[in-house]
Amino acid sequence: MKIVIYTTGSAALIQKGLPPDLREQVELVHCRSREELSVHTDAEGLVATGKLDEELLGAFVKLRWIQVLSAGVDSLPLPVIQERQIKLTNVRGIHQIQISEFAMLLMLQWARRADLHFLNQMDKVWGKRVPSGELYGQTAGILGSGSIGQAIARKAKAFGMRTMGYNRSGRAETDFDVTASGSDGLLRILSESDYVITILPSTPDTRKLLGAEQFKAMKPSACFINLARGDVINEQELIEALRNGTIAGAALDVFEEEPLPPDSPLWGLQNVILTPHVAGQSPHYMTRAAEIVAENIRRFTAGLTDDLLNEVDAGEGY
Repeated sequence: MKIVIYTTGSAALIQKGLPPDLREQVELVHCRSREELSVHTDAEGLVATGKLDEELLGAFVKLRWIQVLSAGVDSLPLPVIQERQIKLTNVRGIHQIQISEFAMLLMLQWARRADLHFLNQMDKVWGKRVPSGELYGQTAGILGSGSIGQAIARKAKAFGMRTMGYNRSGRAETDFDVTASGSDGLLRILSESDYVITILPSTPDTRKLLGAEQFKAMKPSACFINLARGDVINEQELIEALRNGTIAGAALDVFEEEPLPPDSPLWGLQNVILTPHVAGQSPHYMTRAAEIVAENIRRFTAGLTDDLLNEVDAGEGY
């Protein structure tokens, strides 16, 4: 059985993660370009970074399974995958440590305005008048109550914060003081939170979920943090909310267009912290991903295609 690993980076951890008996059953091929990939279109399994298009998939006539090395699948041709009934799995669950730490970093940076102290350092200014706040007693509204949201909530509680979680089902999660769902639940979380952190996946239901109406529902003192996807918000309406004081500030790691264009107004807003889609980065990323991939290769070769880890519903997008 042939399985192709399609990534410009190293595939050594995935290859080494296979036990010796499994290596004898699988022909594991590493391709770094579309040109290399075109030689192996007879593969039944494809492990990739998540950037695949309809034309590329069309060449893989035997393809039965795609494993992406990311949690998001919004860059894939999902209708084609659904139509061909190709199994789709991701590596969700490996981001909770680094993204939850990053969320705390941004909240702390906003509360203590570490960025302003750094600017004073660059200007050699002994600036004691930088505004300073605390996380203690504040409310963190976390849109998305899965493993990452729960990890953020646990860390926030360690700082003495109240936590509110938003999900589609409304199912209560132990790490949240309050769990809500639906449009009314969303507005409640927005109106009561000092920090709104979104980690929702990009799906037909979440795209442009947050716009002018939702930003108006937030406290004027609130900080909005987006660690999800750029298209879960209306970016222009967020810019207007930041300009006119509807909300106090934002910390953004993802954007509608990436890299963020040089002419984007976000670059010049002093109440915005910008980072270049790095919240999920970790030196341990591929080690954690390789464990999931190796187990799914084992199950796939054993014919356990209905028991793969982290299966994604291509119709729902998550």
